[in-house]
Amino acid sequence: MNLDIEKFPSHKETIKSIERLKKLDWPKLKKSDNIDDFVEKVQDLIQTEFEFLPNIFKFIEHKNFGLPIYRVRELNSFTNINLFSEHSYPPINLVGFGRCNFPNFPVFYCSDNPMISLLEVVRENNYKGKKYCISKWELKNPEEKLAFQTFIQTDLHPDNNFNFLKNEENEQLKEPIDKRIDLDKQAGIVELTKYLQSIFINDNSYELSASLAHRTLYAKHNFATDVLIYPSKQSAYKGINMAIHPNFVDNNLIIKRFYIVELKNIDKSIGKFDITFSEYATIEKNVIMWKKLKPEDEKCKNLLMEDFKSIITPDFEWKFEQNTK
Repeated sequence: MNLDIEKFPSHKETIKSIERLKKLDWPKLKKSDNIDDFVEKVQDLIQTEFEFLPNIFKFIEHKNFGLPIYRVRELNSFTNINLFSEHSYPPINLVGFGRCNFPNFPVFYCSDNPMISLLEVVRENNYKGKKYCISKWELKNPEEKLAFQTFIQTDLHPDNNFNFLKNEENEQLKEPIDKRIDLDKQAGIVELTKYLQSIFINDNSYELSASLAHRTLYAKHNFATDVLIYPSKQSAYKGINMAIHPNFVDNNLIIKRFYIVELKNIDKSIGKFDITFSEYATIEKNVIMWKKLKPEDEKCKNLLMEDFKSIITPDFEWKFEQNTK
């Protein structure tokens, strides 16, 4: 599509256009719908008002990405916990709707914080008496580049570590993206960006949010998004989630270690967790080697300090299950 960038509306007209979009009856996905056609239908509705949809998109070398990666599954959901693939994205036939994906289109949901990943799995469900497996992943190709996109131009909690990136992006958004765009139109682009990111994070049906994510994660060109970063609702926007394309996971991520934990209590208002650790595992010659967690295990203690530093407060108490199998 050839964009006539000069047709982008002024800031005042952008606000009017957004108000018209808010009144739209957005399409509902039917089982018979082709996903690409559905996404195009959503995109076309937005483009009745705007010439293009802005993306906050960057390329960065893996070695400079700097974020740890944690993923969580409920323990009793595994068929074989000793297969790496069972800790990764789900098989196509088991993929339902998610904020960043449509049914049958998997993404790898994770976070840079193990407790945020745990919260996103637990959600509002009863977690008492259940155990969870937390897996730690790393990028394995330091010189390669990844494409990441953010949806953080929304209300983040003051304690969210990504406020600095949001502010940095705000400053970048003030600069015209093209010499044909004046400052008034640039302000309109900022307004549209914030609106799209707002509907992404507040869409409870997932049809709009999945459309906005799918058009970049599953784009059919080599500028497709590898990693999409967005606020975690379950943490009251104190943390972030990541959605990663399966092909990127297969080619660039390696699993490093695992923890079995039981969540005893959560106070989301202050981000306090009462958690018991029972087992951990490392990988030796492609075999997952499970070990009981013991307070005197120095290697384990160092790994815990590295991976769970976000929950270590002056009154935090390490708890280990006494009778592990």
